Parts: sequence; C-alpha cells; structure tokens
Amino acid sequence: MKKKLLFFIAFLVYILAILGIKYFEGQSPDANIKSIGDAFWYAIVTLTTVGYGDFYPVTIAGKIIGLIVIIGSLGILGFVIGEVTVRFNQYMEKKKSGFWGSDFENHYIIIGYNEFGQKVASQIIQAGQKVAFVTNNKADLDLIADLYPSKSTFSLFADYSNVEALNKVNVEKAKRIFVNLDDDSGTLVFVINLKKRYPNVNVVVTCVNPSLRETFVNAGIVHVIAQSEVASKLVASYLFEPYVASYTEDLISTSVDDDDSDIQQYIITEGCDFSGEEYMDAFMKLKLDHNAILIGMVKAGKLMKNPSKGTMIEKGDYLIVISSGETKKDLENFFGVNEGE
Repeated sequence: MKKKLLFFIAFLVYILAILGIKYFEGQSPDANIKSIGDAFWYAIVTLTTVGYGDFYPVTIAGKIIGLIVIIGSLGILGFVIGEVTVRFNQYMEKKKSGFWGSDFENHYIIIGYNEFGQKVASQIIQAGQKVAFVTNNKADLDLIADLYPSKSTFSLFADYSNVEALNKVNVEKAKRIFVNLDDDSGTLVFVINLKKRYPNVNVVVTCVNPSLRETFVNAGIVHVIAQSEVASKLVASYLFEPYVASYTEDLISTSVDDDDSDIQQYIITEGCDFSGEEYMDAFMKLKLDHNAILIGMVKAGKLMKNPSKGTMIEKGDYLIVISSGETKKDLENFFGVNEGE
C-alpha cells in the first residue's frame, strides 16, 4: 500500500511538472514546446531515455522543471522495472511451487519425496506415464526438475496436513496415489484424512512396521507394502535360487531396452479380439503372434494367477503378460491401450 501511495504521489508530481513546462515554455516566443501535447511528448521520450531532441525547454523555469522531469523519469522507470521484475519472479516462484495447479489426468501421485520415491517415479516415467509429486520441502522441487522431463512430471509444494491442496494435482483424476512419508504414524494420519476427504481415490502405502498392515487395511487402504518383507523375500530367494531371484527382479522393473522383459497388464476393451475368447486360446495366440506369455488375469477386481480351462475373457478384464521391450509397442497396438490401468 505504501509503494502504491508513493507511486501515485510521484506520478501526480510528474503530471504537474509537465503542465508547468507547457505553461512556462508557452510564454516564450523562442520555445518549441507550444502545447500540452508537445510537453507530454517531451516527457515520454525523456521517461523512455530515447531523447530525440526535437523538443526541449529554453526558459529558466522550464529547464528547472525539465530537470525534475529527467530525475523523476529515472525514478519512475526504475520503480516500474523493479515492480515488473518482482511480479515476474513471484509468478515463476508460484509456478515452480505448483501454485497454479496441473491439468494431469490418469496420472500417478507420489506424496513425499526421497530416494525410494525417486526410484518408484523413475519406473513409472519409463513406462510412459505422468507423475505428480507433492512435497513439503522446497529443496525437492529443484531436484525433481533436474531429474525428470517437465512434460512427464509436476511438483507441488504443500503442507501434508492440508489435503485440500491435493486438488492442484487433480487427485480425483489420478490412477493411484503412493503415500511415501518417512514414518508410519505420519502416513497413517495422512491416509485417514485423505480417505475422509477423497473416499474414492486408490491409495498405495509402504510401511516400515509390517504389524501395521492390518491397521492400514482397516483405514481403507487395499494395497499396503511392508518394505522389509519384500526385501527379505528377495534376499532369501537370492540365497537359495539366485537365478529365479534375478529373473523376478528383472520382471518387476520397467523394460528400458528391447531385450529387457517385464510384467505388464492390459485392459480388455470392447474392440479387442480377445473379448469373448477363452483364456487358453489367448495364451496360445499371444505366444505365437507376439512372443508374449500370458500368466494371469484380473476379473471383477480379483487376481487369478492361473485361470482354469474354460475361463472366458470379457470386456473390463485385465490380462497380465510377460514381454520384452521389443514387443511392448506391438502389444499396445494389439490391445489398443497402453500398459497399466
């Protein structure tokens, strides 16, 4: 408010100075500033530091007032440039912090940024998906911007207690939300508030303490992963069946190179050739035509690891396949959708 008042006073003095130049110069027969338009033109070219020299004061009073105009022009110009710079920097800072929101849809949201979240995001982005990060640490914004392409990611700086801020990452249009906070108690409080405000969102949670799994399930979280359990199973597998463990680790990673293999899921749409076919027929066709192995399906939200003979594939089911990066595009063209949900 003080800046605006000072600017208004300076502008008023500037206008009075222009009127004063016109008044005093208008009384001299040798003056070239004859009208109010000439005085304004002189003031404008002085303000912009152009200084054509076509108009200039010749009277003593006019020169004194002209000096005020010159000095005032420097002040006004500096004020305007400073204000524009400040406003531009404020806009860019808000943009960097995600203040203006994202238009992402069918994307993934990661709440909390750390090394583990970074690795999860890398897998998702390598699969061609978009990720929105939410962090309460401003330093994370620069790290995220350096690691990932802007077209694939969006970052929001927000307090985790303010679940309303998640509207800026289109939380209700996201495929899944991964809550990746540092401690289980903070994660539990967050997911309770999240499900209370957005009851229909799909949430994935990791917990340090496996005994809290049931607590998270009771809070409405279907997918709860205990990091220590997953790591211990993989380590045990490496101890007594290392090749199986190596193959498993490769399969759960997103394929990057053509010879990489991973597990993918594809939804059956109405126009898909497998809609209305038997599972075993789809198994043979995928292997023969696309060099992909069908290993299971999801029907009505239930995972079927080894469907029995006679199981029919219907619209809305998911097929789970193993394929290489080389055949991934071929499969996406066949199913008419990208991998994932």
